[in-house]
Formats: sequence, structure tokens, C-alpha cells
Amino acid sequence: MNKALLRRRVVPAALAGVLGLAGAVVAGQQPATAAGGPIIAGLTPPSVTTTVGTSVTLTGSAYNSTKVTQRVSMGISWPSTVSYGGARGDLCTPRHSGNLIYCGLNLSAGATAHITLTVVPNVAGASTLRAYARITYTTDDTFAYSTITAS
Repeated sequence: MNKALLRRRVVPAALAGVLGLAGAVVAGQQPATAAGGPIIAGLTPPSVTTTVGTSVTLTGSAYNSTKVTQRVSMGISWPSTVSYGGARGDLCTPRHSGNLIYCGLNLSAGATAHITLTVVPNVAGASTLRAYARITYTTDDTFAYSTITAS
């Protein structure tokens, strides 16, 4: 194979690899809201830096993007690296079970429900929490994430 032909094959392949990596980096910088289903989950803030033993408050949300009222299930789960500190909801009364806070509600078209969760990091390092939202008794979950980094 001559050098000119080799360059025509190698340079585009290398460029494609670099652009693919750049695309992956950009794709990784998504907000903490996940689209995809008719009920859209959110979790804010998307990241928190704190110290072990300091309370952190996060807000999970469920947005009804449909044109009718839906029966919605929503919640937030957390790893064992953080401890539960309390929760409240604006359109529902959250229930606590293990490492999950959740509730079900009738959510009007275009409305957003919130669960405010307080957790306390009990070890140094990163802990990722996950919010979910869906129409009840379906599998069209959407997810959103928040990472707490404690030192």
C-alpha cells in the first residue's frame, strides 16, 4: 500500500476517533433531568461538594408532559454511603422505605410535583442518588441523577 493511500485511510480514522471522544465528553455533560417518557424526572442540584456529616438537601421532580392528568409514581433512591435525614413533598406525602423515598399522586397536565430530600454523607467520596418518575403501573421510567462528593 502506498503512503498517500495509507494517509487517506489513517487520518480520517484518527479524526473520527477524536471527534467521537469529544462527542462522548459532551454527551456526559448532560443536565440532571432525563427526557424520554411522558413523565419527566429531575433532580437538583446535579452535584454537591460537602463534608462528611453535613446535611445536603436535594429536590426531585416529576413533570407531566402530557395533555391530561396522569397517575404518577416518583421517588429518590440513595446508596448506603449517605443516611436519610428527612423528606417532604409539595403535592404528595412521601413514604420512606430503606434507601428509597417515594409517593404516588394524580399530576395535572403540564404540572410538576416535587420531593425534597435531606441526606447526610457518612463516608468520604462520591455518592450518586437517582430520581425516577413514571405513569403508575407502566415501565416508561425516566431517571435523573445527582452526585454528592464528601471529604
